[in-house]
Amino acid sequence: MNKARIVPLLAFVFFLAACGDKSAETSAAPSASAPPASAVEGREAASSRAQSGPEDSLLDVVSVYNGGFPLNEAGQRSFDGKTMALVNSILASRDQPEFMPDKQEGAEKRKDLFYELAASATIESFRIRGSVNPTVPRRVEFAVSASPQTGFQTVATYDVPEEYRTEWRSNAFDFSIPAQEKISGRYIRLTLLDSKQGYFGLRYFNAYGRFDAPPALREDFSGVYRTMKYSADAGVTAADEAMFDLSREEGGHSYHPHIVLQQKEGQVQGCYVLAAEFGGKWQVLSVEGQLTGGAEGNLFRFTRAHKDGSQRQGVITLSPEGREAHLSMLREIQPGDEKDGFYRLVLTRVSSQPVPCSTSAEKEKTPVDAMREAIDKTGKVQLYGVNFDFDSDVLRPESGAVLDDVVKLAQANPEWKFEIGGHTDSRGTDAYNQDLSERRAASVVRYLTGAGIAASRLAAKGYGESRPLIPETGDNEAARAQNRRVELVKQ
Repeated sequence: MNKARIVPLLAFVFFLAACGDKSAETSAAPSASAPPASAVEGREAASSRAQSGPEDSLLDVVSVYNGGFPLNEAGQRSFDGKTMALVNSILASRDQPEFMPDKQEGAEKRKDLFYELAASATIESFRIRGSVNPTVPRRVEFAVSASPQTGFQTVATYDVPEEYRTEWRSNAFDFSIPAQEKISGRYIRLTLLDSKQGYFGLRYFNAYGRFDAPPALREDFSGVYRTMKYSADAGVTAADEAMFDLSREEGGHSYHPHIVLQQKEGQVQGCYVLAAEFGGKWQVLSVEGQLTGGAEGNLFRFTRAHKDGSQRQGVITLSPEGREAHLSMLREIQPGDEKDGFYRLVLTRVSSQPVPCSTSAEKEKTPVDAMREAIDKTGKVQLYGVNFDFDSDVLRPESGAVLDDVVKLAQANPEWKFEIGGHTDSRGTDAYNQDLSERRAASVVRYLTGAGIAASRLAAKGYGESRPLIPETGDNEAARAQNRRVELVKQ
């Protein structure tokens, strides 16, 4: 059994999520001389191929749900109007973004797209998808480097068949391209080439591999963030708008949406508010909702609880220098649906000091308060920020902040009993997933009993992938990532 795998950081719902770092039995990667998989037309066929390809047991390391972060044309981390399309090309975009060439190389027009991974990774294959039309590039090249601007080494190329580039058609193309050699790197360059087109169309981009080591924990999520750009689907609710598009005039002042985060070790607690800054001091007009979660590498995974009672899962990816962040919400997954993000925001940090998640007339909620509210409403709570060593059931030190609040919750409600349930995603064998989920759930129980909670009040339950928290369809990386978690459930 192949033990080289990622052990993502766990989230809790008072069900303990046994992360997706299980031992995955992969089919052999194509040899360097083997031709790429043939293109597959039609969404149904593409979905079928995606579920049976060799990359199923690998991680899409470029996905925002695994910490991928887009860079601009120069390999830098600043954002302009064009960069939102790059974000959408990482995620499952609804429209096919169009990329203008940024240079002429001989007879070819060229466009370079750069992505930074959460940690160095060894990539085994790439995948591109989109709508068949004349904007599809003639050639696609993939390169990997340890540096954002230099040292890129081409590891795969693909010449797109002419029939996918000559007419506008409603069906899709889907190309899987094996890496000719396995090279470890932190940065990926995707190059689009064509002698004819004035611009390029590409809808999806995946890079399947494994991190060489778990991404390091970010400890600088605390601060105030302002929405800079957003891309949203139809069906946006009032709760969604409150996070990115709701402003209000009051007393002659304009109040705009801001996201506030406060981090303590692996625990991240926050809210989204209407607020304004006056002379260096912040004034919160209203608290629209709460964010409860935890840090996982350079990610903040959370549950959003809006003031209307609705809940939704999401993730914020922090840029390396911490000035920008990407937020993507996980919409409801339907059978046969490969799409993931419901909407996506580009955030900029406007203050490194968080403001209270309350108005002057309110009391700020503690993480324990948020856990209690979630249990009162749904009977369970996600415990993000409970992390384990790589391929192990050993709790990492940053997990203590979340688990200590679980202890406080249990002590304040002595009549409550809980199930700690471990969950995994669909990668790997059922037997390995089940064993890992059980061992991790048991580790959490040992922590809680060691802190004085009676063992008779706790039950450890491993679910492997037998009861996914979110349905996984196609190659939906968002659902897989959210299923790697621990839940706490009131019995």
